[in-house]
Amino acid sequence: MNAKEYIKRAKIKHFDEKNFDGAIADLTEAIRLEPDNSFAYYARGLVYKDKNEFDAAIADFTKAIQLEPEEGGNYFYRGFIYACKNDKAMTVSDWEMAVKLDPQNSKYREALGEIKRL
Repeated sequence: MNAKEYIKRAKIKHFDEKNFDGAIADLTEAIRLEPDNSFAYYARGLVYKDKNEFDAAIADFTKAIQLEPEEGGNYFYRGFIYACKNDKAMTVSDWEMAVKLDPQNSKYREALGEIKRL
């Protein structure tokens, strides 16, 4: 299988089957095959988020940011993890960057507004 196929299978395991460990294994294999695939890190970060493995999620979103710094979703979801860890300063920083990169995204703008009101 190639990286794209592993990512596709991981999506099914993650969202349809709730087989988080299987999804992580497939995404890890996709990353082994294509270490510069930012989407694979992003997707694995989402699975780690759903497993409440926040440090691993932050590491994967950070790697996705390093590989694709112009993608707002990487910052948004890393900020979400920081919010889960009650780190408001890092949440605001990441969500501000997400809004800067994708100012038309209402989800990003609304989340940033909410966290700033707290």
